[in-house]
Amino acid sequence: MAVPDLAAAVEHMERRLGLGATVSPDAPERHSRVFLDRSYLEVSTGSPSADWEATLFFLRFSHPVALRAHLEAAGIDHRFGEYEGVDGTWDDVEIRVGAVPLPILVRRTAPAAVARDWPPALRQEHRCGARSLAAVHVEVPSLDEAIGAYHRLLATDEASPPVAKAGSGGGRARIPLASGELVVHEGSPSGSVGVVLGVRSLATPRAALGGSMRPTDEDDVAWVDPAETCGLRLGFTEAGG
Repeated sequence: MAVPDLAAAVEHMERRLGLGATVSPDAPERHSRVFLDRSYLEVSTGSPSADWEATLFFLRFSHPVALRAHLEAAGIDHRFGEYEGVDGTWDDVEIRVGAVPLPILVRRTAPAAVARDWPPALRQEHRCGARSLAAVHVEVPSLDEAIGAYHRLLATDEASPPVAKAGSGGGRARIPLASGELVVHEGSPSGSVGVVLGVRSLATPRAALGGSMRPTDEDDVAWVDPAETCGLRLGFTEAGG
């Protein structure tokens, strides 16, 4: 997530959305994380407008040699690099398949003591009840092209495609991951990203956010009024585990 003013965003997330952000001590004016269980939302300065924007998303990997071999065998264009963050170092792999919005593949490597168990398990639920990253929603120009690209990336069986269906927003497909899922929507080339957080009960975020949450949609997601999220697509869903 890119925001125009980190301090204002962190305060708004806590006060209005019930999400606590941990500000990075090495860059308190520009970087923070909203920790979930074994995942997190990275919140940093960089938005050129007054809105909050989420345009990048990431998937973890564990074995660089195996990953490189898979990407080469799958014919996926890729570039291995190293990213120096505000508090550590990551292997950073950019991948490309046509015009499909794809994640950056990452693996934390330093500090070693932190990298061994990164991201950490959730210590305490947020005030809104958020516990997990249940789904990331991404807009794509072509659903068929996106499904094909993710089959290649995730090495899934072409005979068992993701669940694809039509809905109020046009065609979409649900792509399961190790935890949560990716939901790709056809109809826009923007690659804009929406975030769905998992809660035990939707009653908790409804109580924390007042009347700003909409009724659940066909995916059982209750989206928050964009006026409360500075334009960010943020929703909640009941997720076990």
